[in-house]
Amino acid sequence: MKKLLTLFAIALAVVASSCSKFDDSAIWDKLNEQEQTLNDHEKRIAALEELCKQMNTNINALQTIVEALEKKDYVTNVSPVREDGEIVGYTISFANSDTITIYNGKDGKDGVDGKDGYTPQIGVMKDTDGIYYWTIDGEWLLDGKGSKIQANGVNGIDGTDGSNGEDGTNGVDGITPRLKIENDYWYVSYDEGATWIELGKATGENGSNGIDGVDGDSIFSSVTQDDEYVYFNLADGTMITLPKHDKENIQFEDFNVKVLCCKLWDTNNDGELSYTEASAVTDIGTNFKGNSSIVAFKELQYFTGINTIPQNAFKECSKLWKIHIPNSVTTIEYQAFMDCGALSVISIPNSVTSIEKSAFESCGFQTLTLPNGLTIIADGTFQSCYKLTNINIPDSVTTIGNYAFSSCKLSKLVIPDSVIEIGSGAFGSSSSLRELTIGKNVQSIGALAFAASNLVYIYCKADIPPALYWTANVSSGNPSIYDENSALIIYVPRSAYNEYVSYSSRKNGLYKDNWCMYKSRISPYDF
Repeated sequence: MKKLLTLFAIALAVVASSCSKFDDSAIWDKLNEQEQTLNDHEKRIAALEELCKQMNTNINALQTIVEALEKKDYVTNVSPVREDGEIVGYTISFANSDTITIYNGKDGKDGVDGKDGYTPQIGVMKDTDGIYYWTIDGEWLLDGKGSKIQANGVNGIDGTDGSNGEDGTNGVDGITPRLKIENDYWYVSYDEGATWIELGKATGENGSNGIDGVDGDSIFSSVTQDDEYVYFNLADGTMITLPKHDKENIQFEDFNVKVLCCKLWDTNNDGELSYTEASAVTDIGTNFKGNSSIVAFKELQYFTGINTIPQNAFKECSKLWKIHIPNSVTTIEYQAFMDCGALSVISIPNSVTSIEKSAFESCGFQTLTLPNGLTIIADGTFQSCYKLTNINIPDSVTTIGNYAFSSCKLSKLVIPDSVIEIGSGAFGSSSSLRELTIGKNVQSIGALAFAASNLVYIYCKADIPPALYWTANVSSGNPSIYDENSALIIYVPRSAYNEYVSYSSRKNGLYKDNWCMYKSRISPYDF
């Protein structure tokens, strides 16, 4: 058509050149009008094709949503789809259903001197039989026989009962009707797209004395969400709500953990572990000990019936890197997580008041937040956690046991005022330790407690000098604080300076109160 118009224009130009007095403006105006009409028509066809594409995408998406409802699926992610910086739709991911994309509704545009285009509102609605059916403009969408069209899979026909000793006949699989738009009409298929039945016109009629407006997509009007649910708002006023997590069964991140948990505690044998089944467990025992295949167990937090992480419970789980301890736990027993070298993410609730010997020895975390209710950090609790660079010691702690943080990578440490006793070697062999603050209520510091070959600053806030214990064999050089760093400065309360520099005694074969050996390092300080 464009080529024909161009040739015609050339011919007119030739004629015009031979007859300069001929007025051809009306012809040019007509040609321009026809060309504009052709361009508008092509644009509308392109827009309609894009609309049909989006409508069919939304139809399939709506079917998936209904099917997700029926099988109690849940949403795992909602991501916006953007065009030219604006949100035009959303991509929805499910736990057990296909990922879908839906597009927001768009207003129909006016035709030239015409009325708005019209698109029927497609939706779904649950009938009294509990089944979702397609609707159009709020009314049931009917097939050629006048029957409602089901939006999800039709129930399979029951198989024939078997006689004694013989199997029954298998039931027929259910069929999910499919809808589409093609050539401006709705079609439905009951045989997975092999044949299609025409239902009616899907796009807007011509505007009066003008060109069709571009029809709007009238299935989804919006998608909203909160912490618990995603809400699919349809243009006909219907709202479909889907949860963001399974309300009945735990969704395990680690399949190997799920298999083991179901084997042990799936009481109804459905292949899933429900929140109820998990909360009924009172003792996890040593079922996970030495298991080198499990990597993540944040779902332990749902085992709210346990109050203790037992001795050796996760010992030598070499690949375990993440775990969440339930709020019901008060005690983490001896060597519970020992040699979990990959363990880098752990949540310890404030309900925990006791962490026993070597509970986390040789674990792999770099930073750790201890519970506020903890009173004792036992011997060797975090010994040889070579990656541990940052830890908080809560104000509830009164005792730090022997070698509790030995060989860690701490660089700065604050011991709160609540601490009364620091055990032997508690922070020994910590070559990274540069700055140390000792709380004002500390009464005794064991041998090798701060044997770190690199301390630069020690701030000891106690008004009464804590007892500094050495080992019995003084010649072996095992005081509480090494004095090999010539830059070491020990700051003590100005009011107690004289007491610090004069203390030296021996009791029960052990040297104590030997602050005087650091006399040249001690400096008064106003805390």
